[in-house]
Amino acid sequence: MAKWLTVCGLWWLSVLTVPVHAQAGVSCRTDSLAVTRCSDGSVFRTDSLGVTRDNQGNSWRTDSLGITRGSDGSVYRTDSLGVTRDNKGNSWRTDSLGVTRGSDGSRCQTDALGVKRCK
Repeated sequence: MAKWLTVCGLWWLSVLTVPVHAQAGVSCRTDSLAVTRCSDGSVFRTDSLGVTRDNQGNSWRTDSLGITRGSDGSVYRTDSLGVTRDNKGNSWRTDSLGVTRGSDGSRCQTDALGVKRCK
């Protein structure tokens, strides 16, 4: 499963606050308790220490340099142009309309109800 930047503040980092699924047909919604639930069954929570965890045993933490590191070895950095890149050659950019496009052809957008959908 491809995760990305807040994601959405992995949709990740500054663009992602929780990992984003860059998978076609997956939609995610964050509730009032800051728990993000996705249509594929994934659940993400960020604790008071800033560690985001999913229901599969993975976790991500952003350091003081803005680099997000995952327990699975993933690394995400956002450059000065707002492009987020991982250590596997993928990249994501959010345009002025709030659409996040990935180098893998993914396209994610949050609708008026706060549901993030990827195609």
